[in-house]
Amino acid sequence: MKAAVLKAPGLLELDDLPDPTVPKGGALLEIEACAICGTDVKMREQGHRDLAYPRVLGHEIVGRVVQLDGPNPSLDEGDLVQVWPGITCGRCRYCMLGKDSHCESIKIMGFNCDGGFAELKALSAESLSVGMNLLPKNIDPAFATLSEPLACCLNGQQQAPVCRGDRVLILGGGPIGALHALLAELHGAEKVMVTEMLPERIRLLERHTSAVVVDPSKEKLNSILASETDGAGADVIFTATPKIPVDDDLLSLLSAGGRICVFSGPAFGHHEKKIDIKRIHYKEITISGSYGCTSHQNRSAVGLLTSGLIKADGLITKRTSLERIDEAFTHSAKRLGMKSVVC
Repeated sequence: MKAAVLKAPGLLELDDLPDPTVPKGGALLEIEACAICGTDVKMREQGHRDLAYPRVLGHEIVGRVVQLDGPNPSLDEGDLVQVWPGITCGRCRYCMLGKDSHCESIKIMGFNCDGGFAELKALSAESLSVGMNLLPKNIDPAFATLSEPLACCLNGQQQAPVCRGDRVLILGGGPIGALHALLAELHGAEKVMVTEMLPERIRLLERHTSAVVVDPSKEKLNSILASETDGAGADVIFTATPKIPVDDDLLSLLSAGGRICVFSGPAFGHHEKKIDIKRIHYKEITISGSYGCTSHQNRSAVGLLTSGLIKADGLITKRTSLERIDEAFTHSAKRLGMKSVVC
């Protein structure tokens, strides 16, 4: 089979690899679509703490079952499925509590085991038990790849809940920022504001969401936020770009009782900041983190997309073949649109 293999930072090559065999109790997928995440771009350029080389990247996976090892009560050959990328033990404390994204022995496809930028993908019995989400036959596989990033947003909005009537500020208007905006609207936010400077992304946000889009290079965010919230500030803030420091300036944007979710991993130089604990105390501010998603959140995200409650197909702005995967990475790395998908 053909696969895009990352051999070192900056060295992504299309290779011919042996076809994988079906694991005991597992399945073999023919990959229909795999989307590029900002983390994939980072891994290709800089590496990642969970990455081992050589590695087939890609964790936003949709495929078709071409072979099963034995009968499966919920899957048949020919089924189209979306894949939660975690492989967990199912026995540790975190798995038993439904927090399987924190499994003590978790492996993640595209990080410490091979992912979806390939023609075929073998799935273990462990993956079939919690990680397979059956899709409608007529769904666009590229659209279904949005399930995993939407699930990550679900996780973020469970850590920092968006309630009916809230004013929500999302810092960063890329694919994750757009999905957070759509989800906040679904959760009943009174107003959603997104910061973004790139003209094409501003156009897409205004077309596909109801958010107020603020270009901080042209407008003062403090002034816009005060105007949009009658001076109260944001009830919830999500950092959807790594270049946002969590500091007193950020806390000053919150209303009393406000919540901040550190969603994007802070870039180097932005993760060690002093904050005024008294402000957190007196204004009853909550700061939470969010990383990845659970299998349950992933399943919920599939339901939101396939039911039409979240309409996000307009966020896919680039499609390429596996042979032209470099074009997809360029589209994402240069932020030329929103989401790029290899399909």
